[in-house]
Amino acid sequence: MTRYEQVVDRLKGPMVPINICFTEDNQIDLPAMRKYVNWLCDQAVPVLLLTYGSSEFAWQSEEDIRRLTAELADEISGRALFIASTNWGPPKVCRTFLQHAEQSGVDAVKVQTNPWAIANTGIASHEVIVGYFDQIQDSSSIPLVLWCHPMAPYPVETVVELAKREQVVAMKNDQDPFDYYYDTIRATANENFAVFSGGLFRNFIYGYQVGSPAFLCPISPFRPDIALAFYETVVQRRFDDAWQMAFRYEEPWLKAACDLGWVQSLKSAFSLYGLFPNNHMVPPQPTHTHEQRQQVQDILERVFGPIEKVGI
Repeated sequence: MTRYEQVVDRLKGPMVPINICFTEDNQIDLPAMRKYVNWLCDQAVPVLLLTYGSSEFAWQSEEDIRRLTAELADEISGRALFIASTNWGPPKVCRTFLQHAEQSGVDAVKVQTNPWAIANTGIASHEVIVGYFDQIQDSSSIPLVLWCHPMAPYPVETVVELAKREQVVAMKNDQDPFDYYYDTIRATANENFAVFSGGLFRNFIYGYQVGSPAFLCPISPFRPDIALAFYETVVQRRFDDAWQMAFRYEEPWLKAACDLGWVQSLKSAFSLYGLFPNNHMVPPQPTHTHEQRQQVQDILERVFGPIEKVGI
């Protein structure tokens, strides 16, 4: 089995998009991050993912992202499939990052092309996207993951063309959770290629039935046990039970957390469970007040039961 086939073979089940703990002086708390991903590995999470939004790349320098990537790759050390992500940048910056990720022991890299740049080129997006991959692909042999952003979704024919390249092994869908998601799954079914979707249990209930092997969800970062149980329920094709899990856990948590600020709610949840030492947000993003943190605690206890600190 090639390394590309191995990545696709391991890309199954719940994926945790890695949120970032910052110190009070707005630096990445690397010791806290290492403890957190170590805990995730101990919980048998199969796939860990650095990604632009959840990992707050907007508040990090290129050097920060590279150091974080190397530190986490060292901590994970093969215990989970580790997918790093590029920042938005020109091909020469991407090439350098791919080489760095390869040397650091990362399993695959999600290539994040700038959706605003693609949308504003005035050129057919197929040509722009394929041209970008033509310029980066020979810099490293590391497996590559596509990223479809709703601002400038990759045409299905573009996904199919790139999926035929041995090195391109998967795509994260942040576009339409239904038609586009299904179309790309079906169109690449004969390739060594996986399509997974950002977001929700409910996306995966449908996606699994047409061939999607993995999923992100709003619960796995702090309650991976529930996400793993949900995955087994879907694999056993107990879809009514899976829907009940979505209604019981995902729907009330997602609604309340979004009302209070999505990333802020996650940071407060992490601090409440003892996964992060604080719930600090990098300015100008507001950190939850004591009252808002208490609201998150009330929601967590109502939806998931009494909070037990994990003590990492």
